[in-house]
Amino acid sequence: MHLRRLHWLRLKVILACIAGVLFTAPVSAQVLHIGNTGEPQTLDPHRYNLRLEETLLNDLFLGLTTFDARGQLVPGAAASWQVSNDGLVWTFTLREGLQWSDGTPLTAEDFVYSFRRLQDPNTAASLAYFMYMLNNAPAINRGALPLEALGVRAPTPTTLELTLSQPYPYLLERLLYPTAFPVPRHIIAEHGDDWVKPQHWVSNGAYVLTDWQPQGYVNMASNPHFYAEVGISQVRYYPVVNEQSAYNRYRSGELHAIGAFPIGELDNARENYADALQVSDLLSMMYLVFNTERAPFDDVRVRQALSLVIDQAILTDKVLRSGAKPAYSFAPALLAGYDAVELPHQSQTSAQRLAAAGELLQAAGFNRSNPLKLVLKHVNGVENKKINLAITGMWRQLGVQASLQQAELRNHFAELRQANFDVAWAGWVGENNPEHYLTLLQSDIGNVNYGRFNSPAFDEILRDAQTMASLTERNQRLRQAEALVVNDYAVIPLYTSAVRRLVSPQLSGWYPNLRDVHQVRYLRFEP
Repeated sequence: MHLRRLHWLRLKVILACIAGVLFTAPVSAQVLHIGNTGEPQTLDPHRYNLRLEETLLNDLFLGLTTFDARGQLVPGAAASWQVSNDGLVWTFTLREGLQWSDGTPLTAEDFVYSFRRLQDPNTAASLAYFMYMLNNAPAINRGALPLEALGVRAPTPTTLELTLSQPYPYLLERLLYPTAFPVPRHIIAEHGDDWVKPQHWVSNGAYVLTDWQPQGYVNMASNPHFYAEVGISQVRYYPVVNEQSAYNRYRSGELHAIGAFPIGELDNARENYADALQVSDLLSMMYLVFNTERAPFDDVRVRQALSLVIDQAILTDKVLRSGAKPAYSFAPALLAGYDAVELPHQSQTSAQRLAAAGELLQAAGFNRSNPLKLVLKHVNGVENKKINLAITGMWRQLGVQASLQQAELRNHFAELRQANFDVAWAGWVGENNPEHYLTLLQSDIGNVNYGRFNSPAFDEILRDAQTMASLTERNQRLRQAEALVVNDYAVIPLYTSAVRRLVSPQLSGWYPNLRDVHQVRYLRFEP
């Protein structure tokens, strides 16, 4: 009996170990399973558009600057840098011994090639304008100048020199984006656009792409040639569009971390997953954009009327109840060192705003017998539907007949880039500088100016600000630009988002931050 019992106890131990292998196996054998918010369209850094793609690219590539575990800017592929007194020439010294994941040396010439490729019209990079501060970049991107005219050169294999057309004090922050990541010219020369396939993949980040099953997962393994050690050898990202599905998969143990879950589950998460719950501010702006090329939204009276009756506090406190904060300015109030310009009607009561909005619509030719009719487009999902339904209800006070039209994330923004809408929900996440948001309304910025807003006065002020090397003076001028578009009601700011995540307490190194960036290289499994 004792021998049989001993065998049974040993068997129980073995079975328990097998069942718990995900959390008790050696770190080198563990796989991190993360829920991403959707399916990537591309993993080419110069052709990406979506935040969910940026999440993946931050693990696969390393730019000149990068994030630390807490979302702060730190040196990346560059060990150090210097800037000239006039703010126009930035000189970066690369880390010694940098390599691509196939062991090929990575040099400053790779960055030269990559910056040129970004501006090459044949690349068709929708975010090429992110690096328009480089000398001659806009003209090159239009095909008016050769690639060699770009303000980038490599004096030595470890020295990269960027020459700007105008001062840009936010450059180090802009280099955090995938648009500034190096791509492997030797692999692209051999495989062309197929270089992004797993069988051809080469990158310089902490991880390399090993498998990509569309609508299934993106699998990455640690890069043996990365300059720093990583604690997790393999990560698998799953496209989980449905928040309830993400929540269920976390609870069942399929995922170690998810990026969002339904607001309705927040109380449950607080009670049952308090040690995994992370709710934090996100440096962002969610807003409504008008198609100013389409009547009657080219009429400022109509835009103003629709803005006046929206109560941002009701949207965040009563509808969302997610920790999001109401936004009354286009540049987020979360920006450090910048005093954002609020909407001019903020001091008015709701009754005053409603009366003024009615008068404006009347003056624009709309009334109860001739109501304004529009379609409000938004990204699908329970939360987005709730917020946009609430907005149409607020407009109904004016007799406005608004219908909703929803689409999957990438299709929605494809429609916006083609200006195929009346009014649409949009969002922007990212940098700690006002220019990052205000340039979305610059008339010649490209297809992220979704509403085709065109104000010569705004453009002139913005261009003047962009000549200033002093951050204080530049921000003061940017406030003047923001005041102009706020009074033109170019967009309706709604709220800054809050991130609702569940992160397994088995993971260390995952810290909430305003950018919500969490590179896997900083994470570790704890016993």
